[in-house]
Formats: sequence, C-alpha cells, structure tokens
Amino acid sequence: MNIFIIGTGNVAWSLIPALKESGHNIVGVYGRTAQNVTKIAENFRIAPVFELSKITPYADAYFILTADSGIMPMASALKTQKIVIHTSGTTDINVLKRYFKNCGVIYPIQTFSKSVKVDLKNTPLLVEYSDEITAQKILYIAHSLSQDVREMTSAQRRCLHLSAVFACNFTNHIIATSKMLMNENEVDFSLLEPLIKETIRKALTNDPVLCQSGPAVRRDTGILNLHLEMLNSHPTLKKIYSFVSDSIVEFSEKYKNGLDNIEQSNFQ
Repeated sequence: MNIFIIGTGNVAWSLIPALKESGHNIVGVYGRTAQNVTKIAENFRIAPVFELSKITPYADAYFILTADSGIMPMASALKTQKIVIHTSGTTDINVLKRYFKNCGVIYPIQTFSKSVKVDLKNTPLLVEYSDEITAQKILYIAHSLSQDVREMTSAQRRCLHLSAVFACNFTNHIIATSKMLMNENEVDFSLLEPLIKETIRKALTNDPVLCQSGPAVRRDTGILNLHLEMLNSHPTLKKIYSFVSDSIVEFSEKYKNGLDNIEQSNFQ
C-alpha cells in the first residue's frame, strides 16, 4: 500500500521503518520544520515534502503522526478522498470524521523514542474505523504491522491511554528520580536494576496490589518520616513521596476491605 506520512516525531521514526519492513511503500513525508523533514527523509530514503499543498494525492492512506493538538488543524487542511489515519490514544475518531469519509485510528500501546527501534510485531494495535469498507484496509495495515490487533472505541482508548501514562510515563519518571538521587550521593544506579526488573515482573505476573511492599504498606511511620526529612532539599519530590505513600495506604485499605467482604459473604 502507498502511504504518506505527516509528522516527524518519535512515532514517525518507528512507524516508517515498520511500514517499510511490512511491504508498504512510503511515498513521502511532510512536517512543519524543514530540518526535521530533511533528516527523517534522508534517514529512510523517502521523498521530503516541505509545503502542505505539495503533499502527493497518489497515496492510498495518509498517517497523521503529529501531536494531539496538531491533528485537527492538519485534518482541516488536508484535502483527500483517501483513507486518513491517526495514531493518538486520546483524540476521538470524530475529529477525522468531520473532514474525511474514510478514516480511522491505529493506536500502538508502546513508548517511542527516535533512538530506539520498536518491535511493533509484538505491540498491541487498537483500531477504529469510519465504516466497514474502510475497516478492511485499516485492518490490513494493522495486521501487517502486528500480530496483536484489537478493535476499541475512542472512549475505551482514552481510558487505556490514561492508564498507560501511569504505567509508562509516571513509572519512567520515578525511575529517573531515583537515578538522580543516587547520582547526587555518588551511588551506582545499576544496583537498582535487578530490583526494577523484579518489580515489573511481579506486577505483570501477579495482582500488583498484592505485590506492594515498602514502608507505606507496612505503615512504618519511622522510615516514612526519615525519608521525608531526607527530601527536604527537594520539596517537589517530598510532595510526591508523601502523596504516593498515602495512595499506597489507601489502595491497601480498599483492597483489604474488599477481601474481607468477599470472605464474609462466603460464610453467610
């Protein structure tokens, strides 16, 4: 399938090679910044387009890979009767339906960085489409990229994206915070690697609430207060530590109450 790419960010840097490896032909790439367009075009040997009016009309599908705030402006400016697809977790398909008869969503549940190649074959792709005819082509593209393709509404996708922010972005930020604290005290960050890996492994293979450990779930106020005192020079981190610790306590209490209710109902 002939595909045109709109956007030069992290998703484009992973999606373009995945599409090419899946047998699709990338007929061009457009972006707002000439330097970024030139760089990605040269890297993947595809045609650069620097003006919106010069976007080729000969593609079978157009991927809008801009930031969420740029999807509607781009959709309103793009003139085509072909399929238009965005990859956002939060933008409703109706944003595209306002301008295009044939449109859809292919949302990858993955984190993207320009410098890291992502294996989309094992990445879940969530699809949504405007009609059944368009669905055939959207599903064709999605299945060519991944072995895990599922249909999902815009509302469900927004919920998933919110959950992904907690699971991915917030988790990475906390890890980055721990690295900063260790660097400040000249402690080797690699010492945490086995702990981080085991934490993720346990959370994925068990109920993460049951796997919770640490001073908050133990209600160890002595350690909690000590840690808060150690963070006096980092007031923002101190707030995060206190807030997350309170949330851990709240989660454990709710979970314990739920288990108690289940046990009581079993004996009634």
